[in-house]
Parts: sequence; C-alpha cells; structure tokens
Amino acid sequence: MTPEITLLRYADTGDATLGVFRAGKRVVYTLEDSWRDNQPKVSCIPAGTYHCVPHGWEPNSPVKRKRTWEITGVPGRSAVLIHAGNRPADTEGCILVGLGVFSGALTSSADALGVLRAIIGANPFTLTIRSLDDISVAA
Repeated sequence: MTPEITLLRYADTGDATLGVFRAGKRVVYTLEDSWRDNQPKVSCIPAGTYHCVPHGWEPNSPVKRKRTWEITGVPGRSAVLIHAGNRPADTEGCILVGLGVFSGALTSSADALGVLRAIIGANPFTLTIRSLDDISVAA
C-alpha cells in the first residue's frame, strides 16, 4: 500500500525552497526553486494537492530521469518531476530529494531517491504540498 505523501516547506533561502517530504514513517529533505510566479523550469509549484504518476519505470525507457515520479495537474506546467539533485541549479523547476541539508544544498540525494523508490515504487500517489505559513496553530 502506498503511504500518504506530504511535503512541508519550511524555509526559502532566496535561491531555494527547503522542505521535508514525509512518506509513511520515513522523512527525506527537499529542495525546490524559490517562488517565481510558477514560471516553468525556474519556480517551485504552488502549494496544493497533486496526482503523481510513475515516470520512466518501463524497461529501456528513453526519458532522461528514470524511475522518478511526475507531478501532474500543475497549472501552466508540465514535466515537473521528483528526482535526485543537490543544488538549486539542479532543480529545473522540479522537486529534489536528499537525506540531509548542508549549506543550502541536499546531501545523499541518490540514496534518498532509493528510499522513495523502495516505499512508493512504480505506483501513482497523491502529494499534498503545504508551507509553514499555511498552517495555523490552535491556541
């Protein structure tokens, strides 16, 4: 069974948006572009709920980023993936994953992608993206 997937964005450095991606009981860190009005390849996507589908899992798939997931239904955008990468320059408007964050970059990105592959596999899932400023705390 595919776990519920959430991404909580917790910081924007000016160059990147950092977050925590929770898949079941596992947590990996995320790095996205900063918000630039949802412009393709240079902005993070709007917070919300999205359907994600397997991307490049077929044998001999011709795609560049194999065994990843595509986030569908992003207004005005296509080819938004969850994939490996370490720095803002690696994002291409996508969500990068890593096992840690150091000096504004992700660490152990390939390992984090392996963790997600083991948990999610070649399955579709729903991704909910929220930001800390979207969360209200009851007094």
